[in-house]
Amino acid sequence: MKSLIRVTTKQLVLSLAVLTLFAVSHGTAWADEVFIAGGTNGCFGAGCTAGTSATVVGLTFSNSTFVGTTAGGFRGIGANANPGSNFNNLGSFTLSTAPNTFNIPFTLLVTFTAPQGIAGSNQATYSATVTGTVRSDNQGGVFVDFNNTPLVFTFADNNCEPDPTGGVPGQQTTCGIGSFAFTVNDVSIDPGSSVPITGQITSAQQTAVPEPATLLLLGTGLTGIAAKLRNRRRAKK
Repeated sequence: MKSLIRVTTKQLVLSLAVLTLFAVSHGTAWADEVFIAGGTNGCFGAGCTAGTSATVVGLTFSNSTFVGTTAGGFRGIGANANPGSNFNNLGSFTLSTAPNTFNIPFTLLVTFTAPQGIAGSNQATYSATVTGTVRSDNQGGVFVDFNNTPLVFTFADNNCEPDPTGGVPGQQTTCGIGSFAFTVNDVSIDPGSSVPITGQITSAQQTAVPEPATLLLLGTGLTGIAAKLRNRRRAKK
């Protein structure tokens, strides 16, 4: 009897190991990096409502969208060489050469569409103070001083899809439980120019979650092993 118990115990441990290895290698959507996507809106003035564009005398904000996958937990947003295209930055500012003095608040609203399942809210609001002077001889400029405090987002994203950007070969889009930090950078603008608003994703990480098919496979295997052990014990009585 003891010999039988030892044999069946070894079989159980071995079977569990095989099932676990099979499940991990075939059914788990593993992705260390995080797929990020979203867009921005903004507005000038205290208590304003963020929209797709906003203008004060001589200064215009235009909204943008962004998409990409982190590498080593990092993703830069805003290195687009053409800020007016407003893609893969956080929007842009355009400053005219018209004489003016600026001292006004600005609000930037960032909305994340990926990863999904963000806890609390998928939006972040960043406040800034716009200051500067443009002279009639085209001198001066504007400084947009953002609140640079990183905001940390946590998520549980079970929507495992192929990464449309190519991302990491063989990797899904975000598919697990994780978090990332997001920061917006300050901006300086010369008269007669356009500049992108930039930011970065840092400390992005996630832990894969087994797909339902994996859990079903593992559960079925364990049930089968338990039934086999019961039948053997009955046959020995």
